[in-house]
Amino acid sequence: MELIKVDSRQVREFLISKHWLDHDHDWRFIHPHHPYVILASGEDGQVTLREHAEGLDNGQNGEEIFSFLSLDELQEWYENNIGE
Repeated sequence: MELIKVDSRQVREFLISKHWLDHDHDWRFIHPHHPYVILASGEDGQVTLREHAEGLDNGQNGEEIFSFLSLDELQEWYENNIGE
């Protein structure tokens, strides 16, 4: 069975619609009111939720909390945990 990659373009659209920002255009989405960073890989279709570590690392050194296998999983987690 072939693993279907997450469509990073759709992830970007979803996160931007929820007011998450990618200041550096490096697929690291932050929100000033949430303690998480969402990393999306444009090449391999991986989406990872990380803890936002102190400083300006944008999730580089934060602990990985969850990996999403689909946009639906990300949306479901978002609705259940953030609710916006």
